[in-house]
Amino acid sequence: MENTSSPSAGSGSTNMILVAALIVLSAILAWQTWARESGPADFTSRTATPRQELGADEESRIRVFREASPSVVFIRTKGYQSVMFSGIQEKELSSGTGVVWDDQGHIITNLHVIEERLMSASTELEVQFADKTIVDAKLVGGVQEHDIAVLKVDPGSLKLKPIQLGTSEDLQVGQTVLAIGNPFGFDQTLSTGVIGGLNRIVGREGRQETLSGLIQTDAAINPGNSGGPLLDSSGRMIGVNTAIVSPTGAYSGLGFAVPSDRVLESVNLVLERSSSPQMPVLGISVLDPDVVAEWGVPPELNGRGLFVRRVSGPAARTPLRATQQLGYRVFLGDQISALNDVPVNTAQKLEAELRRYKPGDRVVLSFFRETRPMQVEIQLEAPTFFFE
Repeated sequence: MENTSSPSAGSGSTNMILVAALIVLSAILAWQTWARESGPADFTSRTATPRQELGADEESRIRVFREASPSVVFIRTKGYQSVMFSGIQEKELSSGTGVVWDDQGHIITNLHVIEERLMSASTELEVQFADKTIVDAKLVGGVQEHDIAVLKVDPGSLKLKPIQLGTSEDLQVGQTVLAIGNPFGFDQTLSTGVIGGLNRIVGREGRQETLSGLIQTDAAINPGNSGGPLLDSSGRMIGVNTAIVSPTGAYSGLGFAVPSDRVLESVNLVLERSSSPQMPVLGISVLDPDVVAEWGVPPELNGRGLFVRRVSGPAARTPLRATQQLGYRVFLGDQISALNDVPVNTAQKLEAELRRYKPGDRVVLSFFRETRPMQVEIQLEAPTFFFE
């Protein structure tokens, strides 16, 4: 048989690549020739114009912001949730703005900003300062009538700068105001406007109560601004931003602030009460032994201690079980028998024993779960004070 041969497929591909490369090279050489012949491009770089002197009003706003912003903080209420395959995960429940009140670590905000903390003892409060330092905070108390809450952080090594406080007694419609806050999470945001009205009454969203005597302003106030300062042109806080009126929930030109005189009144009320010697909080309410006896519990069992009615605060973070009622049936909770090995079988004895301690102390609670003796350690907390 006669042998024949033909060009391979590989050699054909190589030839095509060489042809393509020659075409590209020819195009580059042609462009370079054109660029040389056409001369320099008709292009002139722009020159930026230096800023001229700022206006007096601009200088004033910049000065007020620089002096006041270190006194403005970001407040977060956080909780924890179970996530499949990931265990426990932190979750932000709410956020808002606050102001540094004094060098002892008191922080002022709106009561509705930390409302999640009031609804659940397992939530925590966190404060972020202008320098990005983040610390935990405790709730001291609040005044519902003025929507004001007082928090407390450990001053420690913090560089606290209390807000400059002004009076709201002599405010005038038309005067300039500035608001600093954290709208939608954008921290240290400044907005400006004027006072549009005084002594306004505004309803609370989803509630029957109203807030009265408010300052109306057109300075932009959005979700996240609540609890932040409303400042006059001198940088003094004349109000705490608290509400907006808007069909959409966002800024629409009507913002409202609690006047500083009412803020001062509220804060003084809370701090005065909290500074007096108080019994620390264990977080347990108990059933009256006489009521338990009427339910048919034998005297020898009833006399062993106090049945837990409800748990809250520090006790809510322990395995203690409260009494539950399902329909007509009552399931008794754990039964407290001693506090630091001192027997307590009446509410009066438990209260007297608690008065020997102070907030922050740790105590060991002895109790029975049915017939099984158990113990749990609880850290006592300072009481919170709320006024209508």
